[in-house]
Amino acid sequence: MASTYAFKPVVHLKCDVQQYAWGKVGQASQVAQLRMSSQSEHAKFGSAAFEVDDTKPYAELWMGSHPKAPATVLGPQFTAEVPFIQYLDNTVTQSLGDAIAKEYDGKLPFLFKVLSINKALSIQAHPTKDHAKVLHAQAPDKYPDPNHKPEMAIALTPFEAMCGFREAKDIIGFFQDVPELKAVVGDAVCDAFCSDPSEAALKNCFAALMHCDDEVVRQRLSELVSRLETMRKDGGSFSADDEARCCASLLVRTHQQFPGDVGCFAVYFLNVINLQPGEAIFLGPNIPHAYMSGDCVECMACSDNVVRAGLTPKFKDKATLCDMLDYTMSSRDSRIFRWHGDDSGPEYRVYDPPVPEFTVIHGSFATGEHSMKERNGPSILLVTEGNGVLTAGDVELSVSRGSVLFIANNVSHRLSAEQPVQFYQAVCYPSCA
Repeated sequence: MASTYAFKPVVHLKCDVQQYAWGKVGQASQVAQLRMSSQSEHAKFGSAAFEVDDTKPYAELWMGSHPKAPATVLGPQFTAEVPFIQYLDNTVTQSLGDAIAKEYDGKLPFLFKVLSINKALSIQAHPTKDHAKVLHAQAPDKYPDPNHKPEMAIALTPFEAMCGFREAKDIIGFFQDVPELKAVVGDAVCDAFCSDPSEAALKNCFAALMHCDDEVVRQRLSELVSRLETMRKDGGSFSADDEARCCASLLVRTHQQFPGDVGCFAVYFLNVINLQPGEAIFLGPNIPHAYMSGDCVECMACSDNVVRAGLTPKFKDKATLCDMLDYTMSSRDSRIFRWHGDDSGPEYRVYDPPVPEFTVIHGSFATGEHSMKERNGPSILLVTEGNGVLTAGDVELSVSRGSVLFIANNVSHRLSAEQPVQFYQAVCYPSCA
């Protein structure tokens, strides 16, 4: 009988779906589509069927070993479905490699996801590693991980997000043109920022907004939404070419989702970014952000720490968020994270953020036989289009849209693409590499 934890250079993963309320519903969700598409491969290994309920949201697909939703290893070489955490624990040196195993205490250091967003996520940021330890020690029920959470989102479909503070001139313009905004922030701090648009003055403004009395926020938002709707009726639909009208449209939509929530006003402080498929944003520590709509692949350090302050029914820690934020003001374009090529061929795009835990590679291969680049580190690969056969050593696995594979450190593998294949691959390289 095969060993329950027999090492293989590449294995199929069955991954958990999170059904948060903000997710796209039923088959409209890329998460649901990808999970359903992998069904036939899972069935070969006796895995239970996954059924999509067209009345329920499918928000996130978690691909990794985070204890909140760890993947399961599938394959004919195993006596049963094997928890991915246990598989890694029992094959740590072979799977991760000596360097990664030593550097990250035998753990896979990243978490890979797909997100399908129908309703805005919270106004949030992620703490530094040192701050994460403090928050976890103080409130482990609210901050479950003593680890930081730098993350990168790469659009699969047109994707809308807010990220980083706007340039000062834009914020000043909104203070001047949106009286309801100035009313909730306060004349004194607004005027101080307009006179001297420093990061300290911006912090005062944003903190004043977040701590404004709830009833005042509800009243001013109601007045603003009413005024904007009247403008739309008088002047037609909001124009995406006009930043003020674009923000107005987003505010009205967000207010429909979260009536009276102070987070609606964040559209006037944060850059609104519309990504096309393949474009990305990177969110380092303390960068304010919120995902608004669309589908993306997301990679992060293996953590679930989030500090929130609006657009959510979850716990809000306004004081902590306002104190920790990076108040650097920047343009929208500067927030788009640029990929670069790979010396092994034009098939690859590399998204290489300034953190050691992960790099993400996009691969695009035509029909035919291909030798894929060996990665000096463990990786998780998600097939988003096409089908074929992936071979590594003595393992030959059929792959298709929705397949998720764990590929061990330094494994040579080949792809026989029966149809053109596209994939995203998250990998951790040793820090000394």
